[in-house]
Amino acid sequence: MDKTRYHRHPLPPEPSSSQIGSQDVAPPASQPEPPAPQEPPPTTLDKPADCVNKYSTPHFSLLCTMMDRLRTEEASKRRDILGRFMELWRIKVGNDLYPLIRLLLPDRDRERPVYNLKEAMLAKCYIEVLGLDRHSDAAMRLIKWKQPVDGKAESHSGDFARVCYYEIAARSTVEQGQLSIDAVNILLDQLAQGRLKQQEYVPILRKINQQCTAAEQEWIIRIILKDLRISIREKGVFSCFHPDAGDLFNVCSDLKRVCWTLYKPDQRLEKHQTNIELFRSFLPQLCYRSPSSSHEAIAKLIGGPTTEFVMEEKLDGERMQLHMRGNGAQWFYCSRKAKDYTYLYGAHVGEGSLTQYIAGAFQDGVKNIILDGEMLVWDPILEKYVAFGTLKTAAGDRVNDENAPRPCFKIFDILYLNDRCLTHKRLSERKRLMRSNRIFKNIDEYKGRLEYAEEQKGKNGKDIRAMLERILETKGEGLVVKKSDAIYQTNSRGADWIKVKPEYSDQMGENLDLLVLGGWWGKGGRTGKISSLLCGLRVQQDDDGEVQKPEFSTFCSVGSGMSYEDYEWIMNKHRAHWKTFDRSNSPSWLQLGQVGLDDKPDVYIEPENSFVVEVKASEIVPAIGNYGCGYTLRFPRCRYIYFDKASRDHPQGDDSQDRDMWNCLSLDEFTTLLNKPKKRYADAEGGSFRKKRKVIARKKVQLITSTRGQKLSEDTIESNIFGGLTFYIPKGTSQHSKQDLEALVHKHGGEFTQAQLSDLSASVISPDEKSPLVRAQIRKRVSVIKPDWIFESIARRRKLPLLQELLVFASDEAKDGRYFDKTLSEVDHISLVRDRDGVEDESDQEELDAKGELEETEGRYEEEEDGITDDYEPNKTADQVKLEEEWGLHRSPSPISSKATSRATSRAASVEESDTDDERNMQYKEENEDNDSHKSSPDPEENFRLLPVRGVDTTEEDGMGEDPTAMNYNEDSIFYHLVFYIDTPENASTNGLTSSSPSETVKNRLQQAEKLLMENGGKIVTNIKDKKLTHIIMDDEDSGRYAEISRKTALPKRKHIVLLSWVSECVDEETLMNEDGHKPR
Repeated sequence: MDKTRYHRHPLPPEPSSSQIGSQDVAPPASQPEPPAPQEPPPTTLDKPADCVNKYSTPHFSLLCTMMDRLRTEEASKRRDILGRFMELWRIKVGNDLYPLIRLLLPDRDRERPVYNLKEAMLAKCYIEVLGLDRHSDAAMRLIKWKQPVDGKAESHSGDFARVCYYEIAARSTVEQGQLSIDAVNILLDQLAQGRLKQQEYVPILRKINQQCTAAEQEWIIRIILKDLRISIREKGVFSCFHPDAGDLFNVCSDLKRVCWTLYKPDQRLEKHQTNIELFRSFLPQLCYRSPSSSHEAIAKLIGGPTTEFVMEEKLDGERMQLHMRGNGAQWFYCSRKAKDYTYLYGAHVGEGSLTQYIAGAFQDGVKNIILDGEMLVWDPILEKYVAFGTLKTAAGDRVNDENAPRPCFKIFDILYLNDRCLTHKRLSERKRLMRSNRIFKNIDEYKGRLEYAEEQKGKNGKDIRAMLERILETKGEGLVVKKSDAIYQTNSRGADWIKVKPEYSDQMGENLDLLVLGGWWGKGGRTGKISSLLCGLRVQQDDDGEVQKPEFSTFCSVGSGMSYEDYEWIMNKHRAHWKTFDRSNSPSWLQLGQVGLDDKPDVYIEPENSFVVEVKASEIVPAIGNYGCGYTLRFPRCRYIYFDKASRDHPQGDDSQDRDMWNCLSLDEFTTLLNKPKKRYADAEGGSFRKKRKVIARKKVQLITSTRGQKLSEDTIESNIFGGLTFYIPKGTSQHSKQDLEALVHKHGGEFTQAQLSDLSASVISPDEKSPLVRAQIRKRVSVIKPDWIFESIARRRKLPLLQELLVFASDEAKDGRYFDKTLSEVDHISLVRDRDGVEDESDQEELDAKGELEETEGRYEEEEDGITDDYEPNKTADQVKLEEEWGLHRSPSPISSKATSRATSRAASVEESDTDDERNMQYKEENEDNDSHKSSPDPEENFRLLPVRGVDTTEEDGMGEDPTAMNYNEDSIFYHLVFYIDTPENASTNGLTSSSPSETVKNRLQQAEKLLMENGGKIVTNIKDKKLTHIIMDDEDSGRYAEISRKTALPKRKHIVLLSWVSECVDEETLMNEDGHKPR
């Protein structure tokens, strides 16, 4: 048996298994002396005897070729490429794929957790490896890789690995790589063996440079930086390897264990094998972002009012797992990203900043345990929790000072006890066990180091609201509401845990995670930088495990809320990804508005290269034709940029998640947001703050149909009967759904759109005229064809002319057709001319010729803009080409016809504005609408006022903004549209608040803040109940009225209570910054 040493921490012998019950934990007893640290044999991971590679691993160059294919090939083919490579590995090498998987997922490789090699150190090393003068242009290009410079690397500035490729390629004499995948892994192990100095890295990198081509070294650099960019996600890699790989990784975070356990592709895991284990980090359960901010809706979703649910305070710390075993002899701490923090908090009794203080907290019968919770910083002098950013400082502080800030672990779940996994137990059972006297002796004695998270039980929205208000009055962040009967699901973000945050007067209840699609160049101090971002919604709901390139619909532009540092990051990290936007030739994946320039940026970015921003806004409003989805945001502001892992850390809280084109807001989720009921805020006596008005029942909002549609493969096309035709199918029949009919016309060469085209050329298919969408077409005098025309044409293997018996409504052109009055049987005996309507026209062939020429031009253009041009790969030897063919990696040219679907989508996006409005308006008509098919269409804008859109209330007089028609913040007067109350003693007295006597220094600071606000467009009020009030400014030295003010201004929506530092930062950055970091503590 081959045993590979697999060290994490020395572990004591495993205690015997037992069942949960009264015998699990011994009764409370007197506290014994802490056990002495033990040094048992280290943990080993046994490699199965038949998990072996009988033959040598392939050349690393083959893996590079495969990764090149993954990032440049069509999305639908990537999984096939990777799956085939793994299949051939098993045939040609063996069934141990760990050497391959760890290179494909370098950020998940715990055997090589860190290289301590970032871009700056790699640049210095390569300057020495390549023998460059430290002051030469080439050396400067490596050191200042973020800056655009002259030469080949100019378009790739901001991509360090690509910059290195050009410098290496200009000097390398290696024509064919000599290293195998195993050899590369050995060299990477050497680089990751510890904190090496520059002179220790250089010999290893020199060896790589002498035996690898420039292209291979680029991939090695990407692996070192843990940033491959191969356009396939972790879930896709695992699914290609084994169907259970993702589930196993969720509970162990260990690539080696996954590969050595699931080395047989046909062998499935037993249920117990997906349980969490001691001292193996797992991916924890996360919070779901509810589509509704209504407390009543959340209560209903989580089980109320029939079932009690659990409400916990949302903590502002770092999610942490605590593992203990051997009756307290050995401890293990890790974050939700599986980072080991045991070195900070203590592996043994008497060690670290936490273990030595809490080792005696557990009952004697607790042999081993896993707790889930949050690590915070407690300041015993101030008697409160302090900023999360001080956690690592407090944890690393070795000074034995009882009054110094210290880590405090707040427990909210127990997941493992005495050799038994509890994740399949209900939350209520786990909570009951956790708080019983069988786990802790007296946890109150460990206040400030080990505590329960505050929690309460609730049954309705009133209970949620009451606890939320109490938490906010104590300067808390929010709540997490959990189902009492829910099991614990690793790496899940389901609706069993829902995050609840307060609503503020200048924003909706929800912030939106939007993908950036493009941008506009700035002016003045932002010249040369992208100053405003175009954001959009993903059309497809999910990738269903298969990574494909989704389509996006434009939604809003955001230019406020970003600091200078953010603008620098956008340019430096994504400089190589911005492409000039051509309004006449927009990308096929981008669905634009039909009119105006609001969503026509200066530059655009491909979704796979883009990033996600969290945006808040005051409300969602209709955007008639200006944005692809038909709606946009009023007063949008960037709250956070989800930075790449290679550039900045993600937020450490419970919300942290890698955002990409599949982890952002989709159209379906947005539809849910629009359809939720509008909240009516009540005063303390239960009365409403809103004006009463007549309630009109309306259908749910649906997004404009041009943004929806199914994705069908060209592999399903069997004939070209409907070639050259585009179909618009508003509804199906009882036997054949709309989707069935679309698939049928696609199968026989036709294209389909989700809205009528701008030239009214799409053939409309419907069994009758009852649909409002169909009647809208009839008013435009467009023929409506029965689905029978499709079936009869397919049966005869030719397009039929438009016959009266196959039409619901005939246009004047159709009536003039030579076959209009013929029957099917008569037509069967006639030799039809080529034109569908019976009119031969030479211009048809001219149009087809022009279309073919355009397709050829588009094909050449797309090849040039594919991201990696032909000069990317060096000339390959015959042996290399042969080897690639053996491994299924030989690239064959893609036919131009493969672009057809994209062109169809692009064409579908070109929808006539009036069509879109009419069709959207028709969907919201009441059921008792007059069925007159020729009734004139009402004004689209008037109909938009009838939509039950979240946040839109045209009768409300206290909406945000100085001008009710204003849509965006004024970047020249950053506080314009915002209303401020300054918390001075004079204002407090006027509003009946508790008085105070602050120092002159405090008064002067408040006066200075008021001056800055007014100079930059802000409006100052002295009435704390002002309907338009958005912000309350407070000095940290005179914040005693916080709870009182919070209660007084809670309804109808809360106001931002911020410190003076927020005003200063906004002025310094010349934009509105996020308020969260400036709240009184």
